[in-house]
Amino acid sequence: MPTLTASHFMLDLPTLFAVTFFVTVVGGLLLLFTFLQNRNTPALAFWGTGYLVGATGAALLGGAGAGIPNAWSVCAANALVCGAYAFMWSGARSFEGRRVSIGLLLAGPAIWIVAFQFDGFAQSMTARIGLVSAISATYALLSACELWYARDRDLISRWPTLLLVIGHAGFLLARLAFAPTLAASAMSGHTQSTAVTVIAFEALFAAFCLPFLRVAMSKERAEFEQRKAALTDSLTGVANRRAFFDHGNPLLEGAIAERRPVALLLFDLDRFKEINDSAGHQAGDRVLQAFCDLVGASIRPGDLFGRLGGEEFAYLLVDGSMAQALHAAERLRRDFAAISFPHLVVNPTVSVGVAMASEAGRSLSTLLALADRALYRAKADGRNRVAPAPLVLVEAKGDIVRRHDRAAVTPAPIAG
Repeated sequence: MPTLTASHFMLDLPTLFAVTFFVTVVGGLLLLFTFLQNRNTPALAFWGTGYLVGATGAALLGGAGAGIPNAWSVCAANALVCGAYAFMWSGARSFEGRRVSIGLLLAGPAIWIVAFQFDGFAQSMTARIGLVSAISATYALLSACELWYARDRDLISRWPTLLLVIGHAGFLLARLAFAPTLAASAMSGHTQSTAVTVIAFEALFAAFCLPFLRVAMSKERAEFEQRKAALTDSLTGVANRRAFFDHGNPLLEGAIAERRPVALLLFDLDRFKEINDSAGHQAGDRVLQAFCDLVGASIRPGDLFGRLGGEEFAYLLVDGSMAQALHAAERLRRDFAAISFPHLVVNPTVSVGVAMASEAGRSLSTLLALADRALYRAKADGRNRVAPAPLVLVEAKGDIVRRHDRAAVTPAPIAG
C-alpha cells in the first residue's frame, strides 16, 4: 500500500487563487447588478466596486500584470487590495447612513505606497504580507463597528454578516503571525502548513458568502422600509390608522389581561378646515406637524400615538389613571395653544376626549367610541378643552356584560 506524505496534502495555490479570483469577480458583479436594481442603496455600489478592485489587485499579484515592471506591479496590486477593504468599510458606513470619509478611504492604500518606497520593506515579502494584512484587518474591523452600531438592529441578515466580517478580520490578523510561512507558500506555489490551507480556504469562503449576505441585508432593509412606510403617516411621521389598530389592539388586550390601566386620548384640531381655507394646505400641514412633534416629545416607552385621519389623532396611554390621563391631555392642550404660528391670524387649538379601558371594555373600537363621545362634548362646550368619557362600570359573567352609565359622577370638562 502506498505511503501518504505531507506533499499529498499540499494544495496548488495558483488553482485556489484562480477560484477565489473568479468568486470575487462574480460577487462584485452581483453587488453592482443589485445596485442597478435598487439605486437607493449606494452601499451596494461601494461593496461591488470593492470586490472588483480587490480582484484587479489579486490578478496583478497572480501574474496578470504582464508588461508592468515587477516592483510596480506588486506595489499597485497591494494598494488595490488595501483599497478594496477601504471600499468595503465605506459601503458599511453608507449602509448605515453615515458620511464616507475620502481621507480614510485613501489612507490605507497611501500608507502602503509610502512604505513600499523603502527598499528594505519592498524586498521583504514577509513585511509586505504583514502590512497589507494589518491594513485590511483594520478596515474589516471598522466595517464590523459600523454593523454593530446600526441604525436598525432588526435586520436578521445583519448578524451573520457581522460575525463573518469579524471572523475574516481575525484571519487577516492571523496572517501577521504566519507571514513567513505565507511568503514561503507564495514563492513555492503550494501550502507549506495547515494554517496556510485554513487561511486560504477562509478567504475563499468570505469572498463567496459576504456578497450574498450584503445583498440579503439590502433587500431586507428595503422590505423593512416598505412595511414601515405602509404603517406610517407620510406627512407627520407618526403611526397611521392601520398601524394604530394593528399595534393598539394587542397592546390594549395585554394591558387588560395584566390588569394594568389604559387610557385613550382622542384629539381633534379645532376649526382646522378654516385654517386650510384661509391660509392654505401648506399652513395646515405645518400645524399638523407641530402638533405631532409636541405629542411625540412626551410619549413614554410603551405608549402609542397615531393619526386616525385628517386632523384627528389618538394616544393610547398605558399604566395611567384617569387623573393622569386628564393631566396629560390638559398639558398637551395648553402647550399646543401656546405655540405661535406667525402666518395664521388665530393660533390653532385642540379638543381632547379621554376614556379609560377599565371602564370601557376590551376592544379598541369601543374605547375609541367612548373617547369620541367625550370629544364631541368638548367640542359642543366651546372647543379648546378636555372632556372625560362618562364612567362605565363593566360586570362580566359568562357571556353577559352589563354597562351602567353614571352621568351623575361625570367630571366637568376642563376649560381651556
